[in-house]
Parts: sequence; structure tokens; C-alpha cells
Amino acid sequence: MWLGVLGGIALLSIVFSGNGAAEILRSPGAQALSPVQALVKGIAETSGAFVEMLSRLGLLSDENRQLRQQVDQLQSQVVSLQEAGEENRRLRALLEYKRDHPGWEYAPATVIAHDPNNLTQSLVIDQGAEDGMKKGMVVVASFGLIGKIVEVYPGTSKVLLVADPSSVISGQLQRSRARGIVAGRADRSMEMQYIEKGVDVIVGEMVVTSGLGGGFPSGIPMAKVAAVIEKDQALFKTINLAPVAPLDSVRDVLVIKDFMPVGLP
Repeated sequence: MWLGVLGGIALLSIVFSGNGAAEILRSPGAQALSPVQALVKGIAETSGAFVEMLSRLGLLSDENRQLRQQVDQLQSQVVSLQEAGEENRRLRALLEYKRDHPGWEYAPATVIAHDPNNLTQSLVIDQGAEDGMKKGMVVVASFGLIGKIVEVYPGTSKVLLVADPSSVISGQLQRSRARGIVAGRADRSMEMQYIEKGVDVIVGEMVVTSGLGGGFPSGIPMAKVAAVIEKDQALFKTINLAPVAPLDSVRDVLVIKDFMPVGLP
């Protein structure tokens, strides 16, 4: 309906603006139409401005849509750059670990899955038998010990974490060199057992692998002392440990290929 009205207005405007129309309107009989002509002219000008406004609104809408697309693209680029920067940081940290712990052959691997249940604490890496992985190989991250390979498949391997309840490792306090047994717990923490009461233990002190038992190389960081518990009748202290870093968020690891635990081929 509005298109018809606008069309009629435009037609009247053309009629009244022509040379012939001007001659007619100069006649005495046509002077009575002057108010109508003025009204039609005003409506035509208003409608023209309205049409122009609609056109500009359409252009603005297109421009806004293009700007939103550009913003989305820039945000995607920012996320990609942040991910690349984070990956670069993790890989640099692994290189620093290799530099600080020379003497071993390391194979890089990426964590592709974590155990979804709470019965075991394990993860899966993207390296398997086809890549030279073997059962018993030790797995580390930039912050220290992750665990050891317990199952090997053609293209992947399952790693049992140090905090798993079935994990038992010979460890030692880095400051006093006192040795004990580090065992995992169901709540993803760890504890150190068989530390004599006379040993001075400080919260925050690092616990490393002792190398005894032949299961792990010596000197690999495992955990930090979170609390020290002493009971009156007990012969030993119980030391609560916390992982050096969250084990369930690790992404990149190193497998020590040329260390095999004693008793394993």
C-alpha cells in the first residue's frame, strides 16, 4: 500500500513540475490548486527523504554486519595466537627439562585422553609400540614425574599416574635426603611414609625419586610437602604431599626411552 501511495505522490510531483503544468497553473482557474500543489510537493520531499533514510539504514545494516564479521575473525585470530603462545611455552618448558636432566634419550608425546573414572588415575599418550614405546618406560613433564607406561598399543600407550592408589615409589626429601615410600591416594594426592620422627621436614620441600628399587631414575621431582603429621605413639612421620602441578591438565610429556626398570625387558 505504501509503495502505491509513494508512487502516486511521485507522479503528481512530476506532473506539477513540468513546463506545461507551469503554464496551466498560471491561469486564474488553476490558482485554487496552489495549496494542493504545495501539499503534494511537501509530501514528495518528505517521502524522498524517508526513502533516502531507508536506503542509508540498509547501508548501515550491511556495514554493521561486515564489522561484526571482522570482529569475529579478529577474535578467532586472537584465540589462535594465544593457543600458539601457550603451546610454545609448554614446549620450551620441556626443552628446559631436557637441558636440566641430561643423560637420557627423550621422546616427546602428547596426551590425548584422561581416564574418565575415579577408579584409576591414568592418561593416554599418542605414542605406542610403533614408536618404540615399552611397558615400564618412565614419563615426565616439564615440572617432573608423571608416571610410567603400563599398557602399550600400536599407536598409543596408557600411563599410570604417580598419584594413583596403586602407585608406590621410593622417594627422598630433597633437603635432608631422608628416604621413604611415596604412595598415591584416591583423592589424587600422595603421602610419604616411613620418615623417622627426628627428620626435619619443611612444608613446601620438594620430594624427588631416590632411584632405589630400580623403578625410576633418581632425582626426578615428584611432589611437594603439603603437611607433616606426627602421632605420639607412632615411630614415623606421615607426610602429606601435593603434586608439583595438576596431573589432570598436563598436555605435553616426555618418555625416557633408554631407561628400563629392573626386572622388565
